[in-house]
Amino acid sequence: MSSDKNPDYVLPVNQTEWARLDEQSNGMDALLGRLLPANVKDPKKILEIGAGGGGWAINVAKAHPGAEIIAADMNPLPDRPLPSNLQYKKVNALEPFPFPAGSFDVVHARLTMCHLIDGKKVLTRLIDLLTPGGTLLIDDINWPADFSGLDNAPGIKGGLTFVITGTKAVGGDPHFGTGLKAALDASPELSSVDVQEVWAPLNGKDDGTPVATWGRLFRDTLTRAVEGAPGITTDAQKATQKEFLANMADKDLDWSYSVGFYFAVCKKKSA
Repeated sequence: MSSDKNPDYVLPVNQTEWARLDEQSNGMDALLGRLLPANVKDPKKILEIGAGGGGWAINVAKAHPGAEIIAADMNPLPDRPLPSNLQYKKVNALEPFPFPAGSFDVVHARLTMCHLIDGKKVLTRLIDLLTPGGTLLIDDINWPADFSGLDNAPGIKGGLTFVITGTKAVGGDPHFGTGLKAALDASPELSSVDVQEVWAPLNGKDDGTPVATWGRLFRDTLTRAVEGAPGITTDAQKATQKEFLANMADKDLDWSYSVGFYFAVCKKKSA
């Protein structure tokens, strides 16, 4: 990020990117087997920070027609049909939130904290937005810097290096998920913290298991993100992009790399 107040976006803001984000979000919901935890019975007000194309917020609004859903993001939602109980709000997560403390029964952020300067401080501010007994849902990531399984795929190694260094260059943390549980455990406002850790192989066997299916889907959406990334301008970057896409398209290439995903479900203390 270029400053403490304005997040930089390294991916495009267009219909193609929104469709990619929808597919990725739906795949993550399929992996989890839910939109909201089963013990969240009758939420009245739900906030999503970093809503992207609005896919998760739209699905939650349809599943909970009696709830008010706010999809918050720096960029407007795409021009698409929205449920009547869903509204968009322009929000910069690095600035004070335009909501009173204790406003929401559920607060959700998916692959958002890793892109923010000092995401752990943002976590604390998200907890403040919860009602007593409210639920915080954080889904985040770890891009390992161990490329030992990529000796045969230098293009993929180069592409992943670009992802990691690019995230750091704008002030984000490509390994945010690894510290998520410790950050949440440190909060005196939470009564319970549960973090599920899932390692998804990007080139694993397609055995039909939820993790394998998610790994394949994430690989596809990652490939499309690199293919459409607007920040690739130099000859060296273009060469890395070309080799990455060629390696990803080579079905006979022997390589391995897994991405860590962290799914936190937390409860705020009751009054």
